[in-house]
Amino acid sequence: MTNPLISIVVTCHNRRHYLGQTMAAIFAQKYRPVEIVVVDDGSTDKTHELMKGYGDKIRYYWQENRGVAVTRTHGARLARGEYIAFQDDDDLMPPDRIVNLYAALQKHPGAVFATGDYASIDADGNLTGDRWLWASPEREGASVLIEDGYAALLWNKIPIAPHTTLFRKSDGERVGWFDPLFIYASSDKDFFLRLAQLGSVVHVRKIVSYYRRGHAQIWSNDLLGNYSRLMLYEKHFSTVDSSRKDLRKRIRFHLLHALRRIAWCKSRGICNDVPALEAYIHRGVSLLNMKERIAYRWYALIRMPIRRLIKGCDKETGRSLARS
Repeated sequence: MTNPLISIVVTCHNRRHYLGQTMAAIFAQKYRPVEIVVVDDGSTDKTHELMKGYGDKIRYYWQENRGVAVTRTHGARLARGEYIAFQDDDDLMPPDRIVNLYAALQKHPGAVFATGDYASIDADGNLTGDRWLWASPEREGASVLIEDGYAALLWNKIPIAPHTTLFRKSDGERVGWFDPLFIYASSDKDFFLRLAQLGSVVHVRKIVSYYRRGHAQIWSNDLLGNYSRLMLYEKHFSTVDSSRKDLRKRIRFHLLHALRRIAWCKSRGICNDVPALEAYIHRGVSLLNMKERIAYRWYALIRMPIRRLIKGCDKETGRSLARS
């Protein structure tokens, strides 16, 4: 029986210094047949020159910078394969990533996607020792079918990221690909949550990706990331049936956490020009129950201002002592 074509869709933006390693890991995949689709989201670091060196081994497309959600959707629509695996421009995949994820979907044909574990690497490609989920030796490599994948994702029981998954292109088309409203973050989790609403999910207890950390951290990421999470969980609260009180409670938990983190950022003067932030805060608070609203108001309107005031007094006292 002939294996189906699998498309590996690579999205990139100004990370040429990592992209060569990423491409080498993709070419080392044991699964055949694959096609490699690279979508360049407006890179200005001469990524196109690196891509020319691969010739007809890849299909390379350049576009004006439009963000990761639009770029992934573009790449997915260009893909010719029955299945799609995404890859970011700075992460690495072990040679058996596609083999293992495809085997899991063959074993559990009703699953809408397969996902595996990932280990973290630093900027130099060295393992940091962090892994999403440590499996016991006897369970290492096993594939586990999760009937309620949507709930598992909300409870963070399984890893979910573009670089850990394999899914059918037809299912991506069914859910409408990535939502371009998620400008800063969370477009990937939103996409896979919507996929998980179609059916079960299979988790492969094996490392299928090496995720690079620590090369693009800025203070504003905390505000922008939690703003995106606020958007995400407000969106999904409205799609969950009112009879699923467990899911609604979990979504409110995520909403409260995002709201508190945004209040923390604002108390420290981290106030990026974020579209409609106050409107999302107002809507997020309105979805909480009374106890959760009181907890949020206490944190945002009393605790944070008092802590900031105390710190300000401590600094002034320190300056006075220094002058004396």
